[in-house]
Amino acid sequence: MNSTTEVLSTRSGRTSGQDPAEVWAPLAELAEAAAARTSGSTVAINRGFDRKARERARALRQLLEERGVHATEITPAPDSEELLADSSVDSVINLVGTGSWQPYRLAAKEGAELLAPRPEEGEAGESLRRDVIAMSRQDSSRDAALSRVVVLPENATEGSITLNRGGEPLSIPGGQVTITLHEGQLDVRIEGPSYSEQHFTADRLSVETHGGPHRLIRDEMPIAEFEGSLDFICERDGLVVRSV
Repeated sequence: MNSTTEVLSTRSGRTSGQDPAEVWAPLAELAEAAAARTSGSTVAINRGFDRKARERARALRQLLEERGVHATEITPAPDSEELLADSSVDSVINLVGTGSWQPYRLAAKEGAELLAPRPEEGEAGESLRRDVIAMSRQDSSRDAALSRVVVLPENATEGSITLNRGGEPLSIPGGQVTITLHEGQLDVRIEGPSYSEQHFTADRLSVETHGGPHRLIRDEMPIAEFEGSLDFICERDGLVVRSV
């Protein structure tokens, strides 16, 4: 078992004789909304680490179990999303709140709707849609970024990148690329030690690294060393957030 995550099986019965719906008022409505959207796959529950977060997640799992819905708890721990590696996700429930991007990015990555407790001034059923940067590797594995992706070399004297837009390859020794979104397209900025900064838009972009290792940064968060190629597209309405 990975030490930074918890593999939590759904337990039948209620702890302490307490009705799970009484642990936190929004849980019952979140469970109903998730059950209405499930196709027999998994619901991901994004929670924090504190005691209250664990209690709410446990109560929510019990409510989902009563409705015949399987759930997996995910935390902000770097390797926690591996718990979903062999699962198809119907929806992501945000118990973390608006202070973390992880629930939003996870929903976009899984192509699932994000369910969140409605704000005090909001109404149930309200939805927010936004474009995301979809990222895919040669092995068809998928990821997503909400606002920004950067690929840059660890050592500019060793690495290089090749960009391909519409069959037109461009190689830049020591180069780096920054990808954001603008009006339904990829907004691309490239530069290098001997290459003046250029800016263009694209529907689709392929980035391949050569030489030394490169750093991949997604939404300001470095993922890991990156070698190989990635395909990027702007996925319209790739993130759907529904208030419950």
